[in-house]
Amino acid sequence: MATMGTPPAYTIDALGRGLQVLALFTQDTPTLSQAEIVERLGFNKSMVFRILTTLESLGYLERHPQTKRYRPGLKVLQLGFTALNNMEVRQVAKLHLERLAQSTDETASLAVLDGLHIVYIDRMRNRAIVGVLLGVGSRIAAHSTSLGKVLLANLSTETLNALLDRATLDAFTPHTIVDRMALLEELATIRAQGYAISDEELAIGLRGVSAPIRDHTQRAVAAINVSGPVNTISRERLEQQIRPAVVETAHQISLALGYVPRGNI
Repeated sequence: MATMGTPPAYTIDALGRGLQVLALFTQDTPTLSQAEIVERLGFNKSMVFRILTTLESLGYLERHPQTKRYRPGLKVLQLGFTALNNMEVRQVAKLHLERLAQSTDETASLAVLDGLHIVYIDRMRNRAIVGVLLGVGSRIAAHSTSLGKVLLANLSTETLNALLDRATLDAFTPHTIVDRMALLEELATIRAQGYAISDEELAIGLRGVSAPIRDHTQRAVAAINVSGPVNTISRERLEQQIRPAVVETAHQISLALGYVPRGNI
């Protein structure tokens, strides 16, 4: 496993094998089964199983609950900002996000779902966020945010239930939804209306609204939101000004990613 110029005594075989597994995932092969990985690398089945189990437990791989196929997890993206900069959705959304933050004079964010958490992949901050310090790469419990709720609402019933089966819905404020049935009802409403609101659920004094970003497959691949203190984002302003701006911006980003509304297909 030594590379050119690296003395073999200083290499770690197990780490090298794990990186070899991750290197198999490309644009042409975004998912792989355990058997395919065994075949491509020539490792024995038990070794590959241990590597996959380790990478999955650390968040570097995800396994589809039905197909059992593996794909890179968002933890891979947290290895550095270079990976984040290469994400198509971030590149496409950046100018839209800047305009949204400027037009609302609030903080605009872009996030993706990682299990029952969201990961921020871009933020345009116009104000200090009440009670929380968030930046690119920050991970937050999805059920406590508008970004997380709108992405959870767009999961399949099977995937959502599988996630919730092993979840602990922690309370961050007295307003956080911690009851599973109440959360499912909230997600059903969000799914129907196309946006989500978080009203002091992550931090007291913080309010926000989010909408999903869809790609050419109609899948919600990310979400954007505008958030800020309740003294600048009243419920009236949120409904009349900010929500329409967020929904329209998400729609424009989706179109840029190849999304075609179902009625136009």
